[in-house]
Amino acid sequence: MQENLRARSIAGDSEAPSRISRARLLNLSNLGSAGLREQIIDVTKTQWHMGISSFGGPVVQFENFNRIFVEKYEWLSDSTYQELFALAQALPGSASTKLLFIITLLHTSLLPAILSFLYWSLPGAIAMFILAAGVGQIGDSLPEPVYALLSGLNAAIVGVILVAGISLSNKAITDKLSMVLIFLGGGAGICYTALWYFPVLMTIGGFIALIYDMRFIQRWWTRGSLKVQKRLRGRGDSEEREDRHRESIELRDLEDDSVWLPESYREAQTGSAKINPSRDHSAAASKRVRQGMQSSSTPELPISEPEASGSGGVDASNIRSVPTPQPEEEEKKYPVWLGVGIVVAFLASFIAVMVVRATTNNLPVTFQLFANLYLAGTIIFGGGPVVIPLLREYIVAEGWVTSRDFIIGLALIQAFPGPNFNFAVYLGALTYHNHGSSLIGGAIVSFIAMYAPGMLVAGGMFTFWNKLRRYPLVLSVLRGVNASAVGLIWTAIYRIWESGYLSQKWQDGISLGNDPWWVVCAAVAFLGGRGYNVPAPISIFIGGIMGLCWYAVVSKE
Repeated sequence: MQENLRARSIAGDSEAPSRISRARLLNLSNLGSAGLREQIIDVTKTQWHMGISSFGGPVVQFENFNRIFVEKYEWLSDSTYQELFALAQALPGSASTKLLFIITLLHTSLLPAILSFLYWSLPGAIAMFILAAGVGQIGDSLPEPVYALLSGLNAAIVGVILVAGISLSNKAITDKLSMVLIFLGGGAGICYTALWYFPVLMTIGGFIALIYDMRFIQRWWTRGSLKVQKRLRGRGDSEEREDRHRESIELRDLEDDSVWLPESYREAQTGSAKINPSRDHSAAASKRVRQGMQSSSTPELPISEPEASGSGGVDASNIRSVPTPQPEEEEKKYPVWLGVGIVVAFLASFIAVMVVRATTNNLPVTFQLFANLYLAGTIIFGGGPVVIPLLREYIVAEGWVTSRDFIIGLALIQAFPGPNFNFAVYLGALTYHNHGSSLIGGAIVSFIAMYAPGMLVAGGMFTFWNKLRRYPLVLSVLRGVNASAVGLIWTAIYRIWESGYLSQKWQDGISLGNDPWWVVCAAVAFLGGRGYNVPAPISIFIGGIMGLCWYAVVSKE
């Protein structure tokens, strides 16, 4: 069977570059212990350093992944990378961590993918644990120059996150509705915060996008307005026929309106060609997609003909710029039932933890810490920037960590390698320290609670996403959830701005707007990142220097 599959793979890839054939042969041969050993060695050789060399935040990390796995090692094609990138962004948790995990899972198997995750996340987590141990020994107050340093760092962080907020918002805005959802998510998050509030906002955003994209309200409004017009005019036989014809034209034009499409559709369009997944024009749309892909892809790569989905649209699962793996082999390696079971088990555990958290009093701090971070890791869409307001509410607002210690860690995590989710390790260790327990216990609990939701959902959905993404309603819900989550980035900017100015008098922080110098610091960081692509660690370092300069001037007055 293995030899037959290998022969069929070679025959199907006769026109593709040799790198695609080598990758598929590698996937088909990794069935025994020898193959597993080779996979582990391969992952170790290519990824052992990534957890200590990936500075600059998610944007830089995504670019590094493309350079390493697409260009250097040729694990996958650029089009496949873009699809996996979109999937990682659409799921909760750390986007860079999920993307690396899925890439490794696609190229190898489960155990090497887990090893890749540890290479990626553990170095930064250990560094944050060490930082927590040091911060735990600090007294009740700090020297004034340190407060000035932290205030400058915090002002620069606002500028850095502002750059990220604009970038993510531009990507999330695909029409007027997504722009409104981003605004509503940010505005609602600024006005009120609670443990249950952010997931409710994102659920509402997904529901609104579903209703809008399915054109329920638009059809109802069109039919209703036409009926009102007919009653006002009076109705004759000829006029009724004319009205029915007009109504059919308006409803058809409504269907022709441009609705949200996934990135793979929009990038395939050429000129004025438009693909509408809600109408039964799959043959013409298929031709346009094929022409668009051929104009932008390597000529010798075969392209599968898209099939019509059950809803009358185009099935995007077969639109590829590279050959897809054989279905039989894919099902053997990653069975769909296993992925569904993982996702269902995670959702059951999440509901159980939240119910116990909400209905039981005097729970031990270990369970409360786990529950809060489990919730945060589940409802975070968009990665690092969104985690900041959530962790502030779920850790600092609980009284487990002081605002000063939170800001110290926040200022330094930006200059640390690896994912920003390691910030939870720092906060968990300090939580245990402030409760008289061992720091390492809090670090381990926080690491597991923060990363588990995203990893479980990504690993589970990886097995059946290709089938699930055929349904327009799923894509609509995801785009609404994503837009609402991006709005929370602006909530993060506001929260940090309102508590970023520290001093002996205001150790819990006041608004950076109380001193114009901090506005200048934030503007410098924004200008550097937005206008000159200055890396985030350098912008934050400059902010710290500006804070010390401010102290040197003010202390002499």
